[in-house]
Amino acid sequence: MNNERYWGWVPTSIALTGVILFIFATFGPPASSSGFVTTLKGVLQPLSPEYVAGKEHYAMMPGPGSWLMTFVLGMAIGGFIGGRTMKKKIHDVPEIWVKNFGGSRKKRYITTFIGGILILFGARLAGGCTLGLFISGSTQLALSGLYFGIVIFAVAMITARIVYKKYGKGVL
Repeated sequence: MNNERYWGWVPTSIALTGVILFIFATFGPPASSSGFVTTLKGVLQPLSPEYVAGKEHYAMMPGPGSWLMTFVLGMAIGGFIGGRTMKKKIHDVPEIWVKNFGGSRKKRYITTFIGGILILFGARLAGGCTLGLFISGSTQLALSGLYFGIVIFAVAMITARIVYKKYGKGVL
């Protein structure tokens, strides 16, 4: 097993704090990842203004070029920089996935896509952005954000134990 580390928690915390402070200082509102919706609104508005005007969710969202889209772009750039500055080699299909489910990239991508759809569905059922609730809420010490952070980490750990039960000992 490879013992090279990911970013340590201290530099990661400092980087996340810097991003959050930058967003608050330059754009004002708390962080959220609903930038896709703002982009979709910008694409659909010229094509079907009646449709966009009739949807309450689009009315709540700013158009493209807002802080929401900047935040989403920043996540992609930050993920790329983070991935390229780690000492640990990044694989498209992680070793533990290969041990449990095989090395098929297609299977990994399809499963990840389905997982993303389920997360988006859950966020829509909850009426908002889970990332915004956790990151923005916890940075403001809102009980809802802190509570959600505890719940999401607990569920993630339980899910990881279930999915990777075969090789979970000492890995997770």
